[in-house]
Order: sequence, then structure tokens, then C-alpha cells
Amino acid sequence: MEVSQSIKRLRAERGWSQEQMAEKLGVSRQAITKWETGAGAPDIENLAAIAQLFDVSVDSLMFGDEQPKGDRKDECYESITSVDMPEEKHYDINVGCARAVTLHAVESEKVTVRLTASSICDLERAFKVVLDTEGRNFDINVTNTGVVADALARRELDVTIGLPIAYSADAEIELAADELHVEGTRLDLEVGGKVARIWLTDVEGHVELDVPVDMEVWADDVRGKLDVNQVGATSILHVAHDAPFTAATRGRLGKRTLRFTRNGEPAEAPSADDAPLVIELAGARCELTVDSIS
Repeated sequence: MEVSQSIKRLRAERGWSQEQMAEKLGVSRQAITKWETGAGAPDIENLAAIAQLFDVSVDSLMFGDEQPKGDRKDECYESITSVDMPEEKHYDINVGCARAVTLHAVESEKVTVRLTASSICDLERAFKVVLDTEGRNFDINVTNTGVVADALARRELDVTIGLPIAYSADAEIELAADELHVEGTRLDLEVGGKVARIWLTDVEGHVELDVPVDMEVWADDVRGKLDVNQVGATSILHVAHDAPFTAATRGRLGKRTLRFTRNGEPAEAPSADDAPLVIELAGARCELTVDSIS
């Protein structure tokens, strides 16, 4: 496991926003974003501070367990596929079974798909990555070739997709994963398939979550509209306590329940004019709790 993934996981487990973690460490929120996206790495002093903050060892932070580096087997296998993107596109992304999928904006003009796993040594044979463009559409497909079982892919495979921020209009992603991380994007995004946990960090645009299962969502510095469309599901959305938002239900048919809490305790519905985040719950027989974290 990379340092970036360790930091992100530990922060999420405690329910902290990037700003809250930054305050505890005495660094900027931008530093946390860089560490979690892999755009930069903490120096040894900050590594020690992070380990102390989360009450873990530096080895655990860096390698995901307490095993010394010299005793480890190959830490991670990797496969990278990329292509230049000369113009703005609509992205149609389909990822089969994976442990985690990260979708983030990049400054370069390349679309990049990075696969990593700790025990699947021949990633290029096990998973077929196809990047295909036709007209305004650009398809990104990650397919299990059958060399490994889907169950192993769900435990091992991490997929990181970088989209050029200058050439990204909107995107649709279909996946079957435990985690989805969306970071630094400036586009309209529709999410479909099955995913249990979603992190939206520094996101601007219209995000639609069309997920038919119970899920937990963390929204950190999200600006725009967030639609949650579910049927027969109960989900929770965490937002920072100082992040103004409005929330409502949409639709005439089917029961939809919208609840509000603060640190898990019942709270009043927000009343913020011109809030940067608008949350809307649609669907049938569904319930969404919006929890403000302080």
C-alpha cells in the first residue's frame, strides 16, 4: 500500500476532512491533497508527525503493516497505459471488479490508467485496458480477462485514472468496487454500478450518484450539485461542519427520507442561501442522512 493510500484511509476512518487533518498537523490543506493524490510525498518530519497523529508506526504508514522493509516481498505490481488527449471529450469509463478506483484531474494532456496490486504479478495479462476515441466520446475500459477471479480483483486491484483537466467536459463511470475516490475534478460526473464508499475531494460540477446499494459518502470541498438517486437503499453523506449546503428531495412517487445530523446527533435542516453545494435525493424507498462533521 502506498503512503498516499495509507494517509487517505486513516483520515477517512476518523471522519476528518482534509482541512481538519491539516490543522492538526500545522500544514496547508493543499499539502494533504498532494499527499493523498500522490502528487507529492511528506518528508521524514511530516511522516513522523502523521504516524504520531494516527498512532501508527512509520513502517505501517509506508508499507501497510508492521513488517520491516527488508523482509517484504515485492510491495506492488504496476501497469500503466496512457494516450495523448488533444481536445475536450466526454469520457465513458467502465471498470469491472476492483478494490478501489481513483478518478483525478491532471495538468498534463494525457489520459492515464494505472493498475496496481500486491500479488497479481502479470497485470497486463490479467486485465485488458482499452483507451478508444470516436468523435466527442472517449472510452476507458478495464476488463478482467479471466486470468484471476473477480473475488481476487475485489481484494487486490487498485485503478487510478487521470483525466486532463483542460480537456474534460463530462464523464460517466460504471464500476464494481469497495471504494471510489474523485479528486480535483472540474466536470459533470455520473457514477453508476455498485460501490460502498465514495470520497469526493475538491470537486466542482454536477455529480450524480446512481448507486443501488447502501453507501457512505464523504464530501470535502464540493461545489455544485450532488444528486443521490437510489431505490431501496439507506445511505449517509458526511460534510464538513462549516461547509454551507442546501438539501431537498425530488419526485412525486415513492417514499424518500432526508435526515440531518451533526456528529451523529439529530440536527435541524440547513437554511443557507446561495450555498455552494446543493444536495438532492431522488428515487424510491430510500433514506439519506446528511451528517455535518465538526
